[in-house]
Amino acid sequence: MKPGRKAFVIVPDGIMNRINEFKLRQFVRDECIIDAVVSLPVNAFYTTPKKTYVLALTKKRGATSTDRRAAPQTHPVYTYIVSSIGETLDVNRFPIPTNNLPEAVAGFNQFKGAKDAFKPASARCKIQPIEAFDPRAHWSVDRWWTREEKVELGIEEASTVLTVEEFKERIKETISTIADLQRELEASA
Repeated sequence: MKPGRKAFVIVPDGIMNRINEFKLRQFVRDECIIDAVVSLPVNAFYTTPKKTYVLALTKKRGATSTDRRAAPQTHPVYTYIVSSIGETLDVNRFPIPTNNLPEAVAGFNQFKGAKDAFKPASARCKIQPIEAFDPRAHWSVDRWWTREEKVELGIEEASTVLTVEEFKERIKETISTIADLQRELEASA
C-alpha cells in the first residue's frame, strides 16, 4: 500500500486476540492509521464459522518505515458492532430485513469528516482513543460493550437466574406438561 492510501481488510478474530500476534498488531500501528474496526458476526462469510473484523486503515505518510513509525496516530478510532448483515447466517443465506451494515457505513462516513468531534448516534458505535489499541493487548472491540449493552442491542440474550425452589417448580411444571401431552397422545391412538 502506498503512503496516504486506504485499505479495508477482513481479519479473523485470532489476529485481534492472540497474544503471539502482537508483532502484527505492532506493525499495523507503526505503518498505518487505524480509522475503524468493525466487528462482524460469526458466519458473516459463508464457510467461515468464526468471528471476523473489518479494519479500515490508512498507510501513514513517510518515505521509510522509520518515518512512518515516528508519526504517531493522534485521532480516535471508530468502532462498531454488527449483529445482522441483511441475510441469515446459516447455509441458506435468506434475505432478512435487519442489516446493521448501512448504519455502520453511514456513521463511519460522518466520523471521517470530524474524527475528534464525532458523537455516535447509535449504541452500536463507540469511539475509542488510539491508546486502547495497544499491540500487546486484544483488539476485540466487542469486549468494550458490557453484557447489558449487548442484551439491549439484541446481540446477546438476557439470562434468567432462578432460585433452587423456582427451578424445582419449573421442573414440576414441565413434568406435568409432558404427562398431559402423553395422555393426549394415548387417548388419540
